[in-house]
Amino acid sequence: MPTTHEFIFEPLVIFNTLQNNKPEYRLATHYQLDKDLMGISFSLREGVRWSDGKPFSADDVIFSFSIALKYPELDSHGIGQWVESVEKRNKNEVYFRLKKPNALVAYTLVLLPIVPKHQWQSVEDFAHFTNSTPIGTGPFTEIKELDENGYLQCANPVYWQADKRHIDCLRYPKVTTNDDFISRISKGEFDWTGSFIPDIERHYASYSPDFKYWLPPASNVSLMFNFKAADPAIREVFNKVEFRRAISMTLQRQMLIDIAAFGQGEPSRYASGMSGRFRSWADPRITEKYLPYLTYNPMLAQDLLDSIGVIDSNGNGWRDLPDGAPLALTIITPNGWSDFNTTAQLISEMLLWVGIKVTPIQAHFQQFNEQLAHADYQLAITNYPQGPTPFKYFDMAFNSTYQASHYPRYAMHYYQNPQVDKLLTQFPIAETNQQRQQIIRELNQIIASQQVTVPLYNTVEFYQYNTSRFEGWFNKDNPVASPLIWPQAPERLLHVLALRPKKQTADTE
Repeated sequence: MPTTHEFIFEPLVIFNTLQNNKPEYRLATHYQLDKDLMGISFSLREGVRWSDGKPFSADDVIFSFSIALKYPELDSHGIGQWVESVEKRNKNEVYFRLKKPNALVAYTLVLLPIVPKHQWQSVEDFAHFTNSTPIGTGPFTEIKELDENGYLQCANPVYWQADKRHIDCLRYPKVTTNDDFISRISKGEFDWTGSFIPDIERHYASYSPDFKYWLPPASNVSLMFNFKAADPAIREVFNKVEFRRAISMTLQRQMLIDIAAFGQGEPSRYASGMSGRFRSWADPRITEKYLPYLTYNPMLAQDLLDSIGVIDSNGNGWRDLPDGAPLALTIITPNGWSDFNTTAQLISEMLLWVGIKVTPIQAHFQQFNEQLAHADYQLAITNYPQGPTPFKYFDMAFNSTYQASHYPRYAMHYYQNPQVDKLLTQFPIAETNQQRQQIIRELNQIIASQQVTVPLYNTVEFYQYNTSRFEGWFNKDNPVASPLIWPQAPERLLHVLALRPKKQTADTE
């Protein structure tokens, strides 16, 4: 269930992404990396008990990691590629011996849920264990109701921070469709949600002064070129940075946001595609240097196209390839991703104005991934994952290691640069924040200078909250931590502990 992590199984540490990854210690009270970055130790909190009253210990941590290392299907965060072994140093200290140096391994390790050894050691089939009677260390471990309409998850009677928990239960109702969600949230049924609402002011916020939302910047959406395109003439054009820049300067990014994303987003400012949430990592001089290539300038775009021989050679109004063959491109997006589909349609219309013919094509998501994985496309639109630092974006998007077919779609433009790969291997072993920032700045500069992809816009994190019954919400004016309710935001544990019923409705669940 979506309330398993954090709410049932408390993490060792939460790294607060809105506070420069400040460690918020939970089951652990401290961690220490070895000087050679080949090991890391965690000091565990004393006095914590599982919800059945039994004490939490280092044995639980070791057991949890041992099953993830033994059963790869349970290793959802790739811990096996880093951890060689786990051992108990003393009653309250666990040590991880690493296979290779990694200064940031703590960010990954703390994502694995810590489960009770005394319950799970008798499990015979971990991959199919449903854990119908959960035992956890988190604030809400008791499943009081569970039926076709949803479920009710209530307080852990022995939670170690019970004095800071002011909510008795979390009720998760079943929502069948987006229309169902919008209908019910507009009636004030929900307190804390995170879903897309088109024209959110009209369809939500205008209904009540208690209906609030905050849309912090999230990952970027970019246009990808296939550097391994089957047609050698098209491949040659794609490999020219002038062509990629011309495409970029033909696009009106705010219009893409206004129409395709219903105004919920921000135009990309970084030619590398780095998210706007990592502004402090960017060199402002590099940002300004390449910002013109993200700015609408169709006249300069046409000059760039002319300079590389992509011209209308027969007077029919369409630009041709340098060898005189027609230039006709396709752009692929996943079927049903309405914002991507609309973005592709708008891009095809915008490129008409500079004489480039582009046909949008929609494919089922599996087929979309397959075509990217086998370089069977020309142009495509994708979003990218984010992490606690910009490293995850640059690594997943531009590390040539991830251009094998079994990896996700993010690096399937097939652009390769040995210097980029080298910098990506250096980041995890950099010893200081200054060194890591310099590596990110170099990556940002290289990718921006080559305009490897065309960043379109930054999406937003969807977060809505109702102030009529509860207070303490994280928001733009109270940005304590990420406000999201979904499991991808471990900070939601901090959020729920900050909430309290308003006095006039103190008996509200």
